Amino acid sequence: MIYINGRFLTKKITGLERFALEFITALQNHKIDFKLLSPIDEITYLLYKIDKNKIQKIGRLKNYFWEQVELPLYLKNNNNPLLINLTNTAPIKYSNQITVIHDLAFLHNPAWYTRRAAYFFNWIVKRSAEASRHIVTISEFSKNELKKYYQIKDEKMSVIHEAIPKFVSDLRHFYFMNRWGNYILTVSSLEPRKNLNTLIKAFNKLNLPDYKLLIVGAENRQVFKRPELKNLKITSNIEFLGSVSDQALVGLYQNAKLFVYISYYEGFGLPPIEALTCGCQVLVSEIDSFTEILGKMVNYCNPLSVEDVASKMKDLVINQKQPDINELREFISQYKWEKYINSFLNLIEKFS
Repeated sequence: MIYINGRFLTKKITGLERFALEFITALQNHKIDFKLLSPIDEITYLLYKIDKNKIQKIGRLKNYFWEQVELPLYLKNNNNPLLINLTNTAPIKYSNQITVIHDLAFLHNPAWYTRRAAYFFNWIVKRSAEASRHIVTISEFSKNELKKYYQIKDEKMSVIHEAIPKFVSDLRHFYFMNRWGNYILTVSSLEPRKNLNTLIKAFNKLNLPDYKLLIVGAENRQVFKRPELKNLKITSNIEFLGSVSDQALVGLYQNAKLFVYISYYEGFGLPPIEALTCGCQVLVSEIDSFTEILGKMVNYCNPLSVEDVASKMKDLVINQKQPDINELREFISQYKWEKYINSFLNLIEKFS
């Protein structure tokens, strides 16, 4: 029996929660016996095909209090089984666990976060890493960050690259009507790290009046500082769409002339791979994690230069530089959930 920290089930769905939910659905497909231990809060599993019989609500507390007090107490009273933590944090007084840590953006630049969030994340993630028997991370870049900031030894870490969300793999074969005309797309939370300031300035330099810039993503003001957008020229050609459905997102990827993702920092970065999977050409910032994961499948720019971003965007919109179809097919095959789960199950077997 595998026990999984289900605190993520009680949260709004962002990138971390979507990863965890995808992990659970993939685990179900492997017919693995597992139990999701969850607080008593309202849970989000209805959005996904998770067998509710796999979910066991325990305790009376909520959020981190539940994770740090009631979850380890329950495990200790049930023979200390192996626990899997999927979203950066773990019970810091429990040792028989494997924890997935995605990135350390809050340490790389705390100014991107509220002061309270940056301090707390550093405190809890550092102790979660120290308490865990093993750490799984999502790229060699993130592994090196863990070594740099927390002095985690190589033998305590494994790199398993993230996988393409199932909804993207399933829906990309369907045709979605384009209701937006010509547009450039970005998909990200609205936070300083995502560099929307530079993207909007670059778009305004394109002089392409028949094009729109569509921005998909929502804010989380409790965690992230707001991006500095108030002094930018936000024309009618720039639209903030907020959160959209899975079907709408795949349709936006399919019909975009260009997908742009010029973050300052990412541990992995799934949206560019999602866009590639849906047949869209991609422009990303030239940062270590992207060059590691995306290789030659995408186009690169300097995220600090409005002029370079604008120049690369215009060139790609006009000249349409798509990757070789056979190379793209091989690239996509590397990021399958079956491959991810098999690698993770090997680790579970090793530490069980």
